[in-house]
Amino acid sequence: MLWILFFISLFLSWVITYIIRKWAIKKRLLDMPNQRSYHTKITPLGGGIAIVACWYMCISFLYAAYPELMPDNLFNALIPGILLLIIGVKDDAIQLSPWIRLITQTVAILISMYFLGGLSQIDFGAFSLTSPLIVNTLAFIAFLWYINLFNFYDGIDGNLGTESISICIISLLLVFPDNPLIFLVACIGGFLKLNWQKAKIFMGDAGSTFLGFNFAVFGIYFQNEHNVSIVLWVMVCMVAIFDTSYTLIRRIIYKENVLTPHKNQMFHRLVSSGFSHQQVVIIQQCLNLFVIAGVWYAHSNPLMIIPASACIIAIFLIYAYWVEKRYPWQKKNSKNKVQAKNYNQVQHYKRDKLKTF
Repeated sequence: MLWILFFISLFLSWVITYIIRKWAIKKRLLDMPNQRSYHTKITPLGGGIAIVACWYMCISFLYAAYPELMPDNLFNALIPGILLLIIGVKDDAIQLSPWIRLITQTVAILISMYFLGGLSQIDFGAFSLTSPLIVNTLAFIAFLWYINLFNFYDGIDGNLGTESISICIISLLLVFPDNPLIFLVACIGGFLKLNWQKAKIFMGDAGSTFLGFNFAVFGIYFQNEHNVSIVLWVMVCMVAIFDTSYTLIRRIIYKENVLTPHKNQMFHRLVSSGFSHQQVVIIQQCLNLFVIAGVWYAHSNPLMIIPASACIIAIFLIYAYWVEKRYPWQKKNSKNKVQAKNYNQVQHYKRDKLKTF
Protein backbone atom coordinates (compact mmCIF):
# COMPACT_ATOMS: atom_id res chain seq x y z
CA MET A 1 0.00 0.00 0.00
CA LEU A 2 2.82 2.40 0.87
CA TRP A 3 4.52 1.81 -2.48
CA ILE A 4 1.22 2.61 -4.21
CA LEU A 5 1.13 5.89 -2.25
CA PHE A 6 4.70 6.61 -3.40
CA PHE A 7 3.93 6.21 -7.10
CA ILE A 8 0.61 8.04 -6.85
CA SER A 9 2.44 10.96 -5.23
CA LEU A 10 5.10 10.90 -7.94
CA PHE A 11 2.50 10.98 -10.70
CA LEU A 12 0.33 13.62 -9.02
CA SER A 13 3.35 15.83 -8.42
CA TRP A 14 4.11 15.80 -12.14
CA VAL A 15 0.47 16.43 -13.12
CA ILE A 16 -0.03 19.24 -10.59
CA THR A 17 3.25 20.86 -11.62
CA TYR A 18 2.09 20.83 -15.24
CA ILE A 19 -1.27 22.38 -14.25
CA ILE A 20 0.41 25.02 -12.09
CA ARG A 21 2.69 25.94 -14.98
CA LYS A 22 -0.36 26.69 -17.13
CA TRP A 23 -1.97 28.60 -14.25
CA ALA A 24 1.21 30.63 -13.57
CA ILE A 25 1.42 31.66 -17.23
CA LYS A 26 -2.21 32.72 -17.21
CA LYS A 27 -1.83 34.68 -13.93
CA ARG A 28 1.56 36.12 -14.98
CA LEU A 29 3.33 34.56 -12.01
CA LEU A 30 6.64 34.69 -13.81
CA ASP A 31 10.35 34.97 -13.19
CA MET A 32 11.90 37.65 -15.38
CA PRO A 33 15.54 37.24 -16.50
CA ASN A 34 17.83 39.65 -14.65
CA GLN A 35 21.53 40.15 -13.95
CA ARG A 36 21.52 37.30 -11.43
CA SER A 37 19.70 34.87 -13.70
CA TYR A 38 21.15 32.01 -15.71
CA HIS A 39 18.07 31.78 -17.91
CA THR A 40 17.12 33.95 -20.88
CA LYS A 41 13.44 33.09 -21.07
CA ILE A 42 10.60 34.30 -18.89
CA THR A 43 9.78 31.23 -16.79
CA PRO A 44 6.69 30.39 -14.73
CA LEU A 45 7.04 30.24 -10.94
CA GLY A 46 5.11 28.30 -8.32
CA GLY A 47 6.20 24.72 -8.99
CA GLY A 48 6.77 24.30 -5.28
CA ILE A 49 3.01 24.38 -4.78
CA ALA A 50 2.84 20.90 -6.32
CA ILE A 51 5.43 19.62 -3.85
CA VAL A 52 3.51 21.08 -0.93
CA ALA A 53 0.14 19.75 -2.11
CA CYS A 54 1.41 16.21 -2.63
CA TRP A 55 3.37 16.22 0.63
CA TYR A 56 0.35 17.21 2.70
CA MET A 57 -1.69 14.56 0.92
CA CYS A 58 0.94 11.98 1.89
CA ILE A 59 1.31 12.97 5.53
CA SER A 60 -2.48 13.20 5.96
CA PHE A 61 -2.86 9.64 4.68
CA LEU A 62 0.00 8.42 6.87
CA TYR A 63 -1.45 10.21 9.89
CA ALA A 64 -4.78 8.43 9.39
CA ALA A 65 -3.56 4.99 8.30
CA TYR A 66 0.02 4.63 9.59
CA PRO A 67 0.38 6.62 12.83
CA GLU A 68 3.73 4.95 13.55
CA LEU A 69 5.09 6.80 10.51
CA MET A 70 3.29 10.08 11.22
CA PRO A 71 2.61 10.53 14.96
CA ASP A 72 0.59 13.44 16.34
CA ASN A 73 3.53 15.66 17.30
CA LEU A 74 5.25 15.34 13.92
CA PHE A 75 2.05 15.87 11.93
CA ASN A 76 1.13 18.97 13.95
CA ALA A 77 4.68 20.33 13.67
CA LEU A 78 4.58 20.08 9.86
CA ILE A 79 1.26 21.90 9.44
CA PRO A 80 2.67 25.45 10.01
CA GLY A 81 4.54 25.01 6.73
CA ILE A 82 1.29 26.18 5.12
CA LEU A 83 2.18 29.70 6.34
CA LEU A 84 5.41 29.54 4.34
CA LEU A 85 3.51 28.36 1.28
CA ILE A 86 1.12 31.32 1.49
CA ILE A 87 3.81 33.93 2.08
CA GLY A 88 6.04 32.30 -0.56
CA VAL A 89 3.40 32.49 -3.29
CA LYS A 90 2.68 36.08 -2.29
CA ASP A 91 6.39 36.95 -2.40
CA ASP A 92 6.74 35.36 -5.84
CA ALA A 93 3.83 37.49 -7.08
CA ILE A 94 4.81 40.79 -5.43
CA GLN A 95 8.06 41.44 -3.61
CA LEU A 96 7.26 41.40 0.10
CA SER A 97 9.16 43.17 2.85
CA PRO A 98 11.86 41.00 4.47
CA TRP A 99 10.22 41.81 7.81
CA ILE A 100 6.92 40.26 6.71
CA ARG A 101 8.73 37.11 5.65
CA LEU A 102 10.76 37.04 8.87
CA ILE A 103 7.71 37.44 11.11
CA THR A 104 5.81 34.71 9.24
CA GLN A 105 8.78 32.36 9.45
CA THR A 106 9.17 33.07 13.16
CA VAL A 107 5.51 32.28 13.85
CA ALA A 108 5.75 29.01 11.89
CA ILE A 109 8.91 28.02 13.77
CA LEU A 110 7.49 28.75 17.21
CA ILE A 111 4.31 26.77 16.51
CA SER A 112 6.30 23.87 15.13
CA MET A 113 8.76 23.79 18.04
CA TYR A 114 5.85 23.89 20.48
CA PHE A 115 4.36 20.71 19.03
CA LEU A 116 7.78 19.05 18.90
CA GLY A 117 8.38 19.95 22.54
CA GLY A 118 11.46 21.92 21.62
CA LEU A 119 14.85 20.30 21.02
CA SER A 120 15.80 17.87 23.78
CA GLN A 121 19.57 18.09 23.35
CA ILE A 122 22.40 18.66 20.94
CA ASP A 123 24.29 15.38 20.82
CA PHE A 124 27.95 15.68 19.85
CA GLY A 125 28.64 12.01 20.58
CA ALA A 126 31.35 12.55 23.18
CA PHE A 127 29.14 15.01 25.07
CA SER A 128 25.75 16.68 24.82
CA LEU A 129 24.33 20.14 25.40
CA THR A 130 21.18 19.80 27.49
CA SER A 131 20.46 23.31 28.79
CA PRO A 132 16.91 24.02 27.51
CA LEU A 133 17.60 27.73 27.06
CA ILE A 134 20.85 27.31 25.13
CA VAL A 135 19.67 24.30 23.12
CA ASN A 136 16.37 25.83 22.02
CA THR A 137 17.86 29.24 21.28
CA LEU A 138 20.37 27.56 18.97
CA ALA A 139 17.59 25.40 17.53
CA PHE A 140 15.46 28.46 16.73
CA ILE A 141 18.37 30.22 14.99
CA ALA A 142 19.24 27.08 13.02
CA PHE A 143 15.56 26.56 12.12
CA LEU A 144 15.34 30.09 10.72
CA TRP A 145 18.59 29.63 8.81
CA TYR A 146 17.40 26.34 7.31
CA ILE A 147 14.28 28.01 5.90
CA ASN A 148 16.29 30.76 4.24
CA LEU A 149 19.39 28.85 3.15
CA PHE A 150 17.32 26.42 1.10
CA ASN A 151 15.72 29.44 -0.54
CA PHE A 152 19.16 30.86 -1.39
CA TYR A 153 20.29 27.46 -2.69
CA ASP A 154 17.56 27.42 -5.34
CA GLY A 155 19.52 29.18 -8.06
CA ILE A 156 20.00 26.85 -11.06
CA ASP A 157 17.89 24.23 -12.79
CA GLY A 158 17.34 21.06 -10.78
CA ASN A 159 19.72 22.03 -7.99
CA LEU A 160 17.52 22.27 -4.91
CA GLY A 161 15.19 19.49 -6.00
CA THR A 162 18.06 17.05 -6.50
CA GLU A 163 19.74 17.97 -3.22
CA SER A 164 16.44 17.64 -1.33
CA ILE A 165 15.93 14.14 -2.75
CA SER A 166 19.48 13.24 -1.70
CA ILE A 167 18.81 14.46 1.84
CA CYS A 168 15.68 12.31 2.06
CA ILE A 169 17.53 9.23 0.80
CA ILE A 170 20.55 9.75 3.07
CA SER A 171 18.17 10.13 6.03
CA LEU A 172 17.26 6.45 5.56
CA LEU A 173 20.76 5.64 6.86
CA LEU A 174 19.76 7.23 10.15
CA VAL A 175 16.09 6.31 10.53
CA PHE A 176 14.62 3.23 8.86
CA PRO A 177 11.91 2.08 8.29
CA ASP A 178 9.89 4.64 10.28
CA ASN A 179 10.92 7.50 8.02
CA PRO A 180 8.20 9.32 6.04
CA LEU A 181 10.76 11.37 4.11
CA ILE A 182 10.81 8.67 1.44
CA PHE A 183 7.45 10.05 0.29
CA LEU A 184 8.89 13.54 -0.02
CA VAL A 185 11.20 12.04 -2.66
CA ALA A 186 8.12 11.27 -4.77
CA CYS A 187 6.59 14.70 -4.18
CA ILE A 188 9.77 16.40 -5.39
CA GLY A 189 10.45 13.91 -8.18
CA GLY A 190 7.39 14.77 -10.24
CA PHE A 191 8.24 18.48 -10.07
CA LEU A 192 11.90 17.83 -10.88
CA LYS A 193 10.98 16.37 -14.27
CA LEU A 194 9.81 19.84 -15.36
CA ASN A 195 12.55 21.69 -13.48
CA TRP A 196 15.52 19.92 -15.05
CA GLN A 197 17.61 21.96 -17.49
CA LYS A 198 16.17 23.68 -19.35
CA ALA A 199 13.56 24.26 -16.70
CA LYS A 200 9.95 24.74 -17.80
CA ILE A 201 8.97 25.96 -14.31
CA PHE A 202 10.78 27.17 -11.20
CA MET A 203 10.10 26.09 -7.64
CA GLY A 204 9.77 29.61 -6.26
CA ASP A 205 9.88 30.70 -2.62
CA ALA A 206 6.74 28.67 -1.90
CA GLY A 207 8.71 25.47 -2.42
CA SER A 208 12.24 26.34 -1.36
CA THR A 209 11.41 27.81 2.05
CA PHE A 210 8.91 25.00 2.63
CA LEU A 211 11.58 22.34 2.05
CA GLY A 212 13.95 24.08 4.46
CA PHE A 213 11.16 24.18 7.05
CA ASN A 214 10.47 20.46 6.68
CA PHE A 215 14.10 19.43 6.97
CA ALA A 216 14.47 21.51 10.13
CA VAL A 217 11.37 19.86 11.62
CA PHE A 218 12.73 16.40 10.89
CA GLY A 219 16.14 17.24 12.34
CA ILE A 220 14.53 18.09 15.69
CA TYR A 221 12.09 15.18 15.51
CA PHE A 222 14.82 12.61 14.78
CA GLN A 223 16.92 13.88 17.69
CA ASN A 224 14.00 13.83 20.11
CA GLU A 225 12.26 10.60 19.08
CA HIS A 226 14.96 8.46 17.43
CA ASN A 227 18.04 9.71 19.28
CA VAL A 228 19.70 10.64 16.00
CA SER A 229 22.26 13.37 16.64
CA ILE A 230 21.13 16.67 15.18
CA VAL A 231 24.80 17.30 14.43
CA LEU A 232 24.64 14.36 12.02
CA TRP A 233 21.49 15.84 10.51
CA VAL A 234 23.39 19.04 9.78
CA MET A 235 26.02 16.89 8.04
CA VAL A 236 23.27 15.21 5.98
CA CYS A 237 22.28 18.65 4.67
CA MET A 238 25.87 19.86 4.32
CA VAL A 239 25.93 20.39 0.54
CA ALA A 240 23.27 23.12 0.77
CA ILE A 241 24.38 24.38 4.18
CA PHE A 242 28.05 24.79 3.29
CA ASP A 243 27.53 26.52 -0.05
CA THR A 244 25.08 29.07 1.37
CA SER A 245 26.79 29.62 4.75
CA TYR A 246 30.26 29.96 3.21
CA THR A 247 28.90 32.50 0.72
CA LEU A 248 27.08 34.48 3.41
CA ILE A 249 30.18 34.68 5.61
CA ARG A 250 32.27 35.97 2.71
CA ARG A 251 29.65 38.56 1.79
CA ILE A 252 29.66 39.81 5.37
CA ILE A 253 33.47 39.97 5.38
CA TYR A 254 33.41 41.96 2.13
CA LYS A 255 30.72 44.25 3.61
CA GLU A 256 28.20 43.44 0.90
CA ASN A 257 24.48 43.87 1.40
CA VAL A 258 23.43 40.27 2.07
CA LEU A 259 19.84 41.01 1.01
CA THR A 260 20.80 41.95 -2.56
CA PRO A 261 20.95 39.38 -5.41
CA HIS A 262 24.35 38.05 -6.40
CA LYS A 263 26.11 35.31 -8.37
CA ASN A 264 28.77 34.25 -5.90
CA GLN A 265 27.41 31.02 -4.51
CA MET A 266 29.64 28.15 -5.51
CA PHE A 267 27.08 26.62 -7.86
CA HIS A 268 26.74 30.07 -9.53
CA ARG A 269 30.47 30.31 -10.08
CA LEU A 270 30.74 26.78 -11.45
CA VAL A 271 28.08 27.60 -14.05
CA SER A 272 29.88 30.86 -14.84
CA SER A 273 33.11 28.90 -15.28
CA GLY A 274 31.59 26.88 -18.11
CA PHE A 275 29.80 23.91 -16.59
CA SER A 276 26.18 23.24 -17.54
CA HIS A 277 23.48 23.21 -14.88
CA GLN A 278 23.32 19.40 -14.98
CA GLN A 279 27.08 19.10 -14.60
CA VAL A 280 27.09 21.40 -11.56
CA VAL A 281 24.28 19.41 -9.96
CA ILE A 282 26.23 16.18 -10.53
CA ILE A 283 29.44 17.71 -9.12
CA GLN A 284 27.64 18.80 -5.97
CA GLN A 285 25.95 15.43 -5.59
CA CYS A 286 29.36 13.75 -5.75
CA LEU A 287 30.11 15.58 -2.50
CA ASN A 288 27.24 13.64 -0.96
CA LEU A 289 29.31 10.45 -1.34
CA PHE A 290 31.64 11.84 1.34
CA VAL A 291 28.64 12.91 3.39
CA ILE A 292 27.17 9.39 3.23
CA ALA A 293 30.46 7.80 4.29
CA GLY A 294 30.98 10.21 7.19
CA VAL A 295 27.39 10.10 8.43
CA TRP A 296 27.17 6.31 8.24
CA TYR A 297 30.47 5.88 10.13
CA ALA A 298 29.62 8.44 12.82
CA HIS A 299 26.12 7.04 13.27
CA SER A 300 27.65 3.60 13.90
CA ASN A 301 30.35 5.08 16.17
CA PRO A 302 28.83 8.05 18.07
CA LEU A 303 32.14 9.02 19.67
CA MET A 304 33.37 9.83 16.16
CA ILE A 305 30.64 12.41 15.40
CA ILE A 306 32.98 15.37 15.91
CA PRO A 307 35.98 13.90 13.99
CA ALA A 308 33.73 12.73 11.14
CA SER A 309 32.05 16.13 10.94
CA ALA A 310 35.46 17.83 10.89
CA CYS A 311 36.58 15.60 8.02
CA ILE A 312 33.44 16.39 6.01
CA ILE A 313 33.92 20.12 6.55
CA ALA A 314 37.58 19.82 5.52
CA ILE A 315 36.55 18.13 2.25
CA PHE A 316 34.08 20.93 1.58
CA LEU A 317 36.78 23.54 2.21
CA ILE A 318 38.95 21.82 -0.39
CA TYR A 319 35.97 21.97 -2.75
CA ALA A 320 35.59 25.70 -2.02
CA TYR A 321 39.30 26.22 -2.81
CA TRP A 322 38.87 24.42 -6.15
CA VAL A 323 35.84 26.56 -7.03
CA GLU A 324 37.80 29.71 -6.12
CA LYS A 325 40.66 28.70 -8.40
CA ARG A 326 38.29 27.90 -11.24
CA TYR A 327 36.18 31.05 -10.96
CA PRO A 328 37.24 33.64 -8.34
CA TRP A 329 34.78 35.53 -6.17
CA GLN A 330 33.39 38.58 -7.98
CA LYS A 331 33.65 41.57 -5.67
CA LYS A 332 31.08 44.30 -6.13
CA ASN A 333 32.24 47.80 -7.01
CA SER A 334 30.80 50.95 -8.47
CA LYS A 335 31.38 49.69 -12.00
CA ASN A 336 29.36 46.55 -11.24
CA LYS A 337 26.55 48.70 -9.87
CA VAL A 338 26.43 50.85 -13.01
CA GLN A 339 26.46 47.74 -15.19
CA ALA A 340 23.68 46.20 -13.12
CA LYS A 341 21.59 49.36 -13.39
CA ASN A 342 22.09 49.55 -17.16
CA TYR A 343 21.35 45.83 -17.52
CA ASN A 344 18.09 46.12 -15.62
CA GLN A 345 17.05 49.14 -17.72
CA VAL A 346 17.72 47.23 -20.94
CA GLN A 347 15.90 44.16 -19.62
CA HIS A 348 12.89 46.26 -18.65
CA TYR A 349 12.79 47.78 -22.15
CA LYS A 350 13.14 44.39 -23.85
CA ARG A 351 11.00 42.37 -21.47
CA ASP A 352 7.99 42.13 -23.75
CA LYS A 353 10.22 41.14 -26.65
CA LEU A 354 11.91 38.25 -24.84
CA LYS A 355 11.11 34.73 -25.94
CA THR A 356 8.61 33.52 -23.38
CA PHE A 357 8.25 30.03 -21.85
